[in-house]
Amino acid sequence: MLLNGILFFIENYSLFVDIESMHKYSIIDVDNDLIAIFTLDDSSVAFQHSVYNLQHTIDFAAKTIDIKHKPYEEEGE
Repeated sequence: MLLNGILFFIENYSLFVDIESMHKYSIIDVDNDLIAIFTLDDSSVAFQHSVYNLQHTIDFAAKTIDIKHKPYEEEGE
């Protein structure tokens, strides 16, 4: 549930919803490394954790979050 919004990210990533808080999400990559943890409600997005060079765009009008991070970018590969 992304509050009637859309989340775009690399196809090999997985999105998990926190069991205790249906507004808290985690994004995990194919190697099971944590990419980001964020909370989402009708008026805000708050990132509690993200990889060092996470690139994302939040468009409140379109209700979209675009995660542009690509695997291994942080290692320069």
